Amino acid sequence: MRQKTGKIIASILVSMMLTLLFLPFKTAKADSVITVSATTQKTSIGQGDIVKIDVTADNMPQITSFGPIVLGFDKNVAEYISFTEGSELSNFVFTETQEDGLVTISAVDQYAQNSDNDEYDIAAFESDDPVLLFTVSFRILPNATGEFDAWLDDLGEFKNIASEGVELNKGSGVTIPISEAMISSDATLAFLKINGVQLTPDFNPNITSYTASVDRSVTDVQVTYVPSNLWAAVIVDGNENLELGENEITVDVTAQDGTSWMHYSIHITRNESEVPIDAALVDGAGNTYTFVELPQEIALPEGFSQTTRVINGYSVPAYARDGVSSVLLYLFDGTNSPGLYFYNSQTKTVIKYDADNTIIRMSKILQITSLPDSVAIPDGFIPATFNTGTVVLSGYANEDSEFICYLTDEQGIGNFYLYNPEDGTFQLYKPADRRAEILFEYLFNVFLVISIIESVIIVIIVYLVRRIFVDKTNPRPKRV
Repeated sequence: MRQKTGKIIASILVSMMLTLLFLPFKTAKADSVITVSATTQKTSIGQGDIVKIDVTADNMPQITSFGPIVLGFDKNVAEYISFTEGSELSNFVFTETQEDGLVTISAVDQYAQNSDNDEYDIAAFESDDPVLLFTVSFRILPNATGEFDAWLDDLGEFKNIASEGVELNKGSGVTIPISEAMISSDATLAFLKINGVQLTPDFNPNITSYTASVDRSVTDVQVTYVPSNLWAAVIVDGNENLELGENEITVDVTAQDGTSWMHYSIHITRNESEVPIDAALVDGAGNTYTFVELPQEIALPEGFSQTTRVINGYSVPAYARDGVSSVLLYLFDGTNSPGLYFYNSQTKTVIKYDADNTIIRMSKILQITSLPDSVAIPDGFIPATFNTGTVVLSGYANEDSEFICYLTDEQGIGNFYLYNPEDGTFQLYKPADRRAEILFEYLFNVFLVISIIESVIIVIIVYLVRRIFVDKTNPRPKRV
């Protein structure tokens, strides 16, 4: 029995050891070797053609940075056009420079390399298969002859997630013969974009149909293109005087041979709404509001007219009034119904517009608010309402028929304001300064008391003087 139990325990221990042995450890492959090569799909090229050079690594053992990789080329037969990043390296941030026949490119994994977690919870990119690092495009010069050469001049350094350098091998370069007499039949575009507009899908020379959208305010767009062959003819049509709704922009390319052609189309929608798609506003407190088209039936406050403002990077419809720093925007806060809000770009504050409780002055926006517990009603005032003819104001009145309201401005600062019924304006209320009146009354009383005392003294003095005078003129007889 004991022998059987011992065998069972031994089997369990062996199983546990094997399990631990084959667990996938998250360690960098420090002993890996990476071969970097420059390749192309072209076997021959003609003058004026574009050639793309792919720089690839045969594996990527948890690499977090690489470069600077220096790609050299013969500047006497070709000119640099552009570079594109490898599609699998979306977490990498690339930097590129080019001069004197050299293109230098480096990249850093912005997430994995900046992780402070020693357990490497943010995984670095890893592949046992070849990986496209980047692609560099060159155009063969019109008078070029012989061959086009591109080579890896320097590989820099590849670092893994443990910040260790990985051993590198410099692979093949590119040599392509240039055909001087070849007439190109290439009618593709090497590059196509609409400035400031995102094409869907991303441009590919072999994809001929795209979609895009622009704001209502956009009537013309600029189409930028680069033909794969310098002598291909390109005609762009439909990019001006865009109508509301769907439009079609066509890009027709005719190859140098005059017979081969390609037709690219961009179905571009000019939005009927004046509000850009996904336009949003974030106030100073971090609250997010979405811009919404203003319904025609909503009336704007007097004096406000439509204009445009650039807010959070979006050109949006706004409603402004001379002398008022805030603008009115029609927004949705994500919970309540959309409505008009005042937005102050300096303080980043958003205040909902309420026609019954909002006072618009030439210098600021004021709203009637409940009196805070910490604020006392001025002496002599009691709660009251005042009908202006258009709205009923809630506030406080005194026996002199003065009416005040407690209002807050765009920054949330509250004060009492005195309402002037003659012109409908509000002025900051300042209680009357009675210090001079009190001092005058005090001095008056003091001098009155002094005057009374002086009068009594004078009366007493007069009485005593008269008594003395009488005594001298009419002396009393002496008794014998």
